[in-house]
Amino acid sequence: MIKLTMDSQDGRWSAQDESIADWLPISSRRNAKWWYSAFHNVTAMVGAGVLALPYTMSELGWEAGVTVLFLSWIITLYTLWQMVEMHEMVPGKRFDRYHELGQHAFGDRLGLWIVVPQQLVVEVGLSIVYMVTAGQSLQKFHDVVCSNCKYIKTSYFIMMFASVQFLLSQLPNFHSISSVSLVAAVMSLSYSTIAWVASVSKGRDEHVDYHLRGTTTATQVFDFFSALGSLAFAYAGHNVVLEIQATIPSTPEKPSKKSMWKGVVVAYIIVAACYFPAAIIGYWAFGNSVDGNILITLKRPKWLIAIANMMVVVHLIGSYQVYAMPVFDMIEVVLVKKFWFRPGLRLRLIARTLYVAFTMFIAVTFPFFNELLGFFGGFALAPTSYFLPCIRWLTIYKPKRFSISWFTNWMCIVIGVLLVLLSPIGGLRQIILAGVALTVGGHTDSQEGRWREQEKSIQGWLPINARRNAKWWYSAFHNVTAMVGAGVLGLPYAMSELGWGAGIAVLILSWIITLYTLRQMVEMHEMVEGKRFDRYHELGQHAFGDRLGLWIVVPQQLVVEVGLGIVYMVTAGQSLQKFHDVVCRNCRHIRTSYFIMMFASVQFLLSQLPNFHSISSVSLVAAIMSLRITDDVDMMNYGSYSTIAWVASLTKGREETVNYHLRGTTPADKVFDFFGALGSVAFAYAGHNVVLEIQATIPSAPEKPSKKPMWKGVVVAYIIVAVCYFPAALIGYWAFGNHVDGNILITLNNPRNDRWPILNFLSLPLSPPAARRRLLPTYSSPHPPPAPSTPAANQSSFVILTGGEDEDEDMVVLLDQVFIVTTTMVATTNGHSINNPNGDRIDDLDVLGKDATSTDIANDASVAAAATPLVWDHI
Repeated sequence: MIKLTMDSQDGRWSAQDESIADWLPISSRRNAKWWYSAFHNVTAMVGAGVLALPYTMSELGWEAGVTVLFLSWIITLYTLWQMVEMHEMVPGKRFDRYHELGQHAFGDRLGLWIVVPQQLVVEVGLSIVYMVTAGQSLQKFHDVVCSNCKYIKTSYFIMMFASVQFLLSQLPNFHSISSVSLVAAVMSLSYSTIAWVASVSKGRDEHVDYHLRGTTTATQVFDFFSALGSLAFAYAGHNVVLEIQATIPSTPEKPSKKSMWKGVVVAYIIVAACYFPAAIIGYWAFGNSVDGNILITLKRPKWLIAIANMMVVVHLIGSYQVYAMPVFDMIEVVLVKKFWFRPGLRLRLIARTLYVAFTMFIAVTFPFFNELLGFFGGFALAPTSYFLPCIRWLTIYKPKRFSISWFTNWMCIVIGVLLVLLSPIGGLRQIILAGVALTVGGHTDSQEGRWREQEKSIQGWLPINARRNAKWWYSAFHNVTAMVGAGVLGLPYAMSELGWGAGIAVLILSWIITLYTLRQMVEMHEMVEGKRFDRYHELGQHAFGDRLGLWIVVPQQLVVEVGLGIVYMVTAGQSLQKFHDVVCRNCRHIRTSYFIMMFASVQFLLSQLPNFHSISSVSLVAAIMSLRITDDVDMMNYGSYSTIAWVASLTKGREETVNYHLRGTTPADKVFDFFGALGSVAFAYAGHNVVLEIQATIPSAPEKPSKKPMWKGVVVAYIIVAVCYFPAALIGYWAFGNHVDGNILITLNNPRNDRWPILNFLSLPLSPPAARRRLLPTYSSPHPPPAPSTPAANQSSFVILTGGEDEDEDMVVLLDQVFIVTTTMVATTNGHSINNPNGDRIDDLDVLGKDATSTDIANDASVAAAATPLVWDHI
């Protein structure tokens, strides 16, 4: 078997796996004892969740609360045992990381896809939650010991906690944080004991009420869902169990699972001693009046509450490190093995500091402790703690159907899936309701409830309404910039999924409907006399109420605006890369990620511009890019990339073999394609999310309200949109039919000359063959791919493209020559043929783009199935 390997930069692997493994935090030391497993697991599991258990009981009631509490303890202990058993299930191999076991169970690619997102959400999410909880506990400590001191916001206490993590995050591995973890485990047992002992000492309230917390049926249902997530959060720990076990030495006579399981049993006994009394006694004492953090409810004695809150902080210092260590390992593996950074102190300092800073920023932005538990617990922790281990067990061990093991695992899977489906609903609702206090124009302290409004100065500083002196043409180019974008390049493809009739109807109907709804937005901006709805969510609150309005509008708006921010980053990076590859054909290949970072560096600077008025010149230039450019070579006027798309399509003319049948070949394909096309058209008409914010920059008076200049600008913008969209969609589809690519500029791979620099910049799907290098998998054939008998001296590479005149052929471009790759031979257009006598299937070819020319094909035969990206050098 021939293995073709090359690194992404210069075709040579330089990694030294053993030295890298010795440097990485998970696998660097294997000398831990069983009690390390015990306190690491206690630190990972007993934490912020225990303080919310009485509140969870108030949402579930006695019967459901006690049942779910005990059932969760049993299920998670069982799944933890499964994880310990599977750590060394393959003789001679240890699955040191959670995702490695997932890859063994589900395959290399699918395993990563299933496990890594869940694991990252859990570990990053817990880091954020621990930041918030520690900040709140520090604030409570401050308020108790210094009740007459000046009030300090929670965010400052979060930053104090983060400053400790900046230092501790530089400890290299699990072994180095053992003492921190031990202290944290002691603290967790201590403050949970204080919680229930103080509740017993205080006794049951006279007016204690054990009815469910919610007053309506809907509220009770949502609370129930959120409580399930809080319980799932309390039983976290499975995400780091393999990483903890990796620190324990193992031999055939004494495998690591024995020491690990001993530590797990001790840890779970401590968990039970912490959880059950705190949950049951806390609920018994306070009923449904208990706070989301029971230490807040316990106001007396002050000194004891102060100590308990400080214990929480000390414990969370260790917990944060336990959950951050696997993330540090993932980051460092990627940086060292994929991006070829040199292992060392500098890399570790920068990477880990940036991670701590990121979690601190999110914690300061969303300081809602109890609500975060419900959301993260259900969305992320339930899969990794309740049913992913069971799915792995069934996949690997394949127990007999209807056996006890089979039934047990499927029961855990069903319960875990229900947790995943139900609990995030309640948790997300709680986050939205808690965020009402942070609406624009004022703020509240989540603990003391004191308003500190400085309305005029705040409004004059915020970016949306800082300046109101824009003209109508500002509205025009802001709206063009917001709407005309990457979506236009996908419209011909959308037409190929809809067909002529439906495509034209949807395109025109979308234009009319969105123009009408935009008109409504403009009219409603000042519908209340003396008030302007400067933000999208403010109008939603006026229409649906303060709470429901936020619930309906804000999530949608954030998904759109953050999503488009990400999409534009990727699109700009890809376009920069294509531009580089065209103007510098012989340059070394540069990854797309670096071009994305180049684009982001510009955004880092521009994001400091304070408001809409200050980005007017940037928006104007962007709008001009959507209008017209001039080719000085022949003095012909061409439009933007959208105009280039339809002019180039018209110039090239309709293909001889154009096909206007729907792209899908089966009824199911056609239906799904239709749905996808609707989404593409909707994406092309984005812009409503910022229309109120744009209108807020226009001055308004009773004699001349802002809606008049705003509407004038909108009409001009929509005329420009029509000029960009309709020709690009219709002519692009007319020219290429259902052979058009998702980006029409990729389909337009001719003409390839200097008269079309922008088209070259946007259209080439591949780097020059000699420049593109990849890490390659094992080539399945016993023989390397054959070479042409007389290659040119300067021809050193070839790349695989999609079929030529026949769908069963794959094209191979060797600079200016074209090859056909079949199962039996490689034929060249100049008459040379190289036989592959064994007739082996070539399984490692990839479809990377359309054929470059309409060259007459010398051979017609079936090619092997395409599977993996491939570039051969020196043929």
